[in-house]
Amino acid sequence: MLHLILAQVLILHNATVIDGTGAPPRPNVDVVIRGETITDVAPSATVVHPPDARVIDATGKYVIPGLVDMHAHLFVNIVNDKGDIEPRYDRAATLEHLRLFLRFGVTTVRDPGAPTADAVLFRDLVRARKLEGPTIFTAGRILNSSDFNPEPFVIVRDEAAVREEIRWQAKAGVDAIKVYSSMPPGLVAIAVDEAHKQGLPVIGHVQRTTWTDAARLGIDSLEHSAPWSREYVRAADRDAMPNSMFGRVYWLEHLDDDAIDEMIAAIVEHHVVVDPTLMAMHTKLWSHDPRWTRNPDLALVPERVRRSWTAGNFTGDWTPEQFAEGQKAWPILLGLTKKMYDRGVHLVAGTDTPTPWIVPGASLHDELQLLADAGIPPLAILRMATYDAARALHREHEFGSVRAGLRADLILLSKDPLASIANTRAIEAVVHRGEVALPSAR
Repeated sequence: MLHLILAQVLILHNATVIDGTGAPPRPNVDVVIRGETITDVAPSATVVHPPDARVIDATGKYVIPGLVDMHAHLFVNIVNDKGDIEPRYDRAATLEHLRLFLRFGVTTVRDPGAPTADAVLFRDLVRARKLEGPTIFTAGRILNSSDFNPEPFVIVRDEAAVREEIRWQAKAGVDAIKVYSSMPPGLVAIAVDEAHKQGLPVIGHVQRTTWTDAARLGIDSLEHSAPWSREYVRAADRDAMPNSMFGRVYWLEHLDDDAIDEMIAAIVEHHVVVDPTLMAMHTKLWSHDPRWTRNPDLALVPERVRRSWTAGNFTGDWTPEQFAEGQKAWPILLGLTKKMYDRGVHLVAGTDTPTPWIVPGASLHDELQLLADAGIPPLAILRMATYDAARALHREHEFGSVRAGLRADLILLSKDPLASIANTRAIEAVVHRGEVALPSAR
């Protein structure tokens, strides 16, 4: 359970503030909150505490912005024992997952594909405080050109269908449009054109359209750790690439470095945001490992969801040799992420919740650790998961950093996250929209 404490004036007193913008930490600072808004961030010695203020002594502790998961599918579709996706989402599990995000300091999420009407409804219910959960930005149904069409996918195979679907989603009130891996470049171009006419950004899990082409076509955000397109494999090795999940391992082992460099240059030139969701590949490569399957975070997820993950596991048919080969290739994927960071790609943090073994809220902290494993410094990782995420949503003037005038989405930590990014789990309190949520003992 989360215990909410309401106060007209809330002060986090004498904290070290890491504001999310990449600025150095500021010790001995008071963060003053009135209603939903941060009203002051100032040296503690200069702040006068009103007699009716609720003051939390943060001496020796750290305040960071609330975290943003930029790839969290909120609606839980159970996979049955036969491996079939149930036609409707599980509402009880979905609501339970929403609460988990806040427990782990994830105060904002972007859902990159959901049943349109339900997604908008849940977003608005949370914003009206009728549901407990993080602030939501959402896409609607995912535009797809193959025959794969379980909820929340919709098949579009020509210009008229693409434009009609996007116009409908715009009328429904979505925050973004999502295009999927089977969409060819011509339809991606049409989707970008129509979405931008409607004032909506386009998120892409693209493969048939390369990331290079998608960037040049004007896509706004690219999802997952790699495009997996054959065009990035050395020409002599393309025909042997397996058309399966294991093909991703082959892809990593046979990369064309020149094509990757061209891709990154296009992403930087066109200011495309990339959300690596390293967790989404890491869980596939380690899903058989008992150390992973005994992860205590899994107990937080409803048991029917855990059973669903076993049935829907993407690498459940791999041999031990395939897992070993995939894990050997893992550092190549980390190196690709680091190369994008070093060359100035606008990176954010996401998880692909609720892909098998990815726990809402908790797994974003695992994602931050994987980014650290890639060699990205903790201060930059915190910026990716806070300010840079808000900037990608064009909402940096609303949240994403610890600054006066912004929404009071904050985490109070007992340990220094710059000493180790793992310390983002040392949560003492979460502030969401000015309300203090105290995590129950765990």
